[in-house]
Amino acid sequence: MSPASPTRASAATPSPNRIDRLRIRHLRLLDLVARSGSLTAAGEALHISQPAVTKMLQELEYAFGCRLIERTTRGGRLSAAGERALERLRVVLGVIDAAGEALQARPEVPLVRLGMLPLVGVDVLPQAVALLRAQDALPRLAVREHSVGGLTAMLCEGELDCIVGRLQKDDTDQLKARVHITPLRDEYLAVVCAPAHALARRREVALADLHEGPWILPPRGTHTRDVFEQPFLDAGQLPPVPHIESASFHSNLAMTAAGGFLTVAPATALAHYQAMSMVREVRLRTPFASGRLVFITPAQIEAPPAVIRLREALEAVTRQDTGAPPARARRR
Repeated sequence: MSPASPTRASAATPSPNRIDRLRIRHLRLLDLVARSGSLTAAGEALHISQPAVTKMLQELEYAFGCRLIERTTRGGRLSAAGERALERLRVVLGVIDAAGEALQARPEVPLVRLGMLPLVGVDVLPQAVALLRAQDALPRLAVREHSVGGLTAMLCEGELDCIVGRLQKDDTDQLKARVHITPLRDEYLAVVCAPAHALARRREVALADLHEGPWILPPRGTHTRDVFEQPFLDAGQLPPVPHIESASFHSNLAMTAAGGFLTVAPATALAHYQAMSMVREVRLRTPFASGRLVFITPAQIEAPPAVIRLREALEAVTRQDTGAPPARARRR
């Protein structure tokens, strides 16, 4: 039987038998068209002729029983069905790429592609790594740092196996249809200053007092910046304008210690810096909204054993500290 034309394919239904006959390059064709907007460019990337691209597209649409790519004057773009298919297929392609990467060196040791927020590497991850190594169960780790939004996008496209990050309730509600979320611990956002800063000596600091600055803050659009600015907006105040914008908590805390700034950071991540008397936590009358440290995996695929062991280690080390605000900070 010859592949159906796009017109017939649009009215057909997917067949497991037809899908089983697809090759990996069929799936990559859809991804390449989405990225380049051109069937010709996709064919060049796959090193195949234009007639071969057309045949491959017909086989792909025949297998899924619908039109996946719409022809345009500039080449081609994914249909609505093509976009939905690619959301799933990118996870498959990511898993295939990860399998190749894992077997390139030391195939006897599993590889975990971990995405995390920067300060997770100061507090939580080192403890989990030490625990797994003591159990002789530490996998190879390929660690990527990014914002919550960036990490989530990479996870859903199959570029990561798991994430350790912080979410608010609204974020959790938006993501739970696409991912599995394991709560690790609740945390709150602390305001931090240098020991010599005027606010370090105050017994209680109100929201309006925080305008004294100067501030170092993460860029707009990041999770931490949103959590920081919301209380000011709720109180009818403009949030402080930062003198420095930086996405690196490590740099922010170091500059705060050296230059007399104010900054914000998850409270549980401050122990290392406070132990060396580099910074002090500001005693806020009302603490900033709490967030939740979570472990996230894709909903579409079953987590490999190495990812499960990493999750269990993170659960074990975070169980020791709830990350709740101290009693003085909870006063109204």
